[in-house]
Amino acid sequence: MFPVRKFFTRLLLTVGTVALCTTAALAAEGSSVPYRASVMADSAVLLESADAGAETVATLAQGDTLVLLSNESTGFQPAAWEAGEEVYTGYVDMSAVKAQSLGTATVLTEEAHLLDRADSEAPVLLTLAQGDTFQILGYDGSWYFVRANGTEGFLPVTAVNADVTTTSKLNLRSEPDKDGEILDVVPRDTELSPDGSDGEWFEVSYDGQTGYISSNYVTAQDEYIVDDPSVSDGEAVVAFAEQYLGNRYVWGGTSLENGCDCSGFVMQVYSNFGVSLPHSSSGIRSYGTRVSYEEMQPGDVVCYSGHVGIYAGDGQIINALNSRMGICYTNVNYTSIVCICRML
Repeated sequence: MFPVRKFFTRLLLTVGTVALCTTAALAAEGSSVPYRASVMADSAVLLESADAGAETVATLAQGDTLVLLSNESTGFQPAAWEAGEEVYTGYVDMSAVKAQSLGTATVLTEEAHLLDRADSEAPVLLTLAQGDTFQILGYDGSWYFVRANGTEGFLPVTAVNADVTTTSKLNLRSEPDKDGEILDVVPRDTELSPDGSDGEWFEVSYDGQTGYISSNYVTAQDEYIVDDPSVSDGEAVVAFAEQYLGNRYVWGGTSLENGCDCSGFVMQVYSNFGVSLPHSSSGIRSYGTRVSYEEMQPGDVVCYSGHVGIYAGDGQIINALNSRMGICYTNVNYTSIVCICRML
């Protein structure tokens, strides 16, 4: 199991508690697992209702971040957006936005079912094996909304490599069974990092002892997102980008799934890590911190004349090269490098 660490503040920091109050009714129509997204189109509008002809509440520009309150991926869905001290709520066209990744996590159990909704009886979309990686998009106390192998769905807390907090005083038992010997008593509000899970019990270490606690009395952390400290931020970027190898090159495109050009690819990949970049290979050069060729690390953005890619290590970049090759690996020195930019 990969370790986890505190990495980011609250998911809904973007809109704050005011938005949570004002959007309660909207959220009730969608999912209980809100998540952040970026505007990928030139602009997007928040409408008063889920109708293309409804009155506009606010207009957002490309790169603006909003919070989505439904996990439906099509049509108009409830959302909230903060502009200065104003919080706007309404409905946004899902084709104009893209979910932001909050970090990379792994499957904790021997296998996990990615579900269609936050319900243990929901249809299974994918079956993941222990150690498989995925991107966390959002979470609440019991469920994570994730993207795995290009598919978005839900995983229970018990299946996700993430810290948990006890919701009551719990017995630490010698075996994953209610009849197991009580080794210790874990106080309420104790933060623990599970070493394993069978879906009903977590294996944890507490006060120098290893034992088991019931998963019925824990909740997912809501103050951080998970990430693997043994993997650099740049390597996480590369791992995310590699999901789209083989996809189409489309000049002017910005869709990782359906087609993008070189700058659209870099822009979209980094948007999933909270970095807003322009849809321009020359414009990207003005972002991040310049590093030398000798300092280049995985995840760094390599800029050429009229082209841009992400350094993947071993002398390769991952990039949307052309209409013949699509998204592929290319030698980092295939042509002269203009500059190298580190975005994280």
